[in-house]
Amino acid sequence: MDTPSTILLSVIVLFLIVKLFGILGRLGIRQITPRELDQKKGMLLLDVRSTGEYEQGHIPGAVHVPMAEIGDKVKKLKKDKEVVVYCRSGNQSIWAIKRLMGMGYKNLYNLKGGYNAWKRAHR
Repeated sequence: MDTPSTILLSVIVLFLIVKLFGILGRLGIRQITPRELDQKKGMLLLDVRSTGEYEQGHIPGAVHVPMAEIGDKVKKLKKDKEVVVYCRSGNQSIWAIKRLMGMGYKNLYNLKGGYNAWKRAHR
């Protein structure tokens, strides 16, 4: 195999590995769309974006706890409450949910597409 073909094959394999890990990271985590969220009542919204992102705009009623502060500040939340976690695009919130699961939280949802998807749905 010549060098350009080897490089192309390597890039394709790397892309597939990254996609696979993204899919595997979401296994076991319930997703909720912005439209489904609009239909639900009584769910706690947890915004894990940076303070600057939160101040630029957020879902009304959301509790802001930056990703780095989840361990300390989240302990005050009730573990039996349904919580929708969101970030900008729906990826960092996966890691926040995994951390919350490790702390004993069970009723967790990831906002599919994050704040960006919610904002698009509410134009």
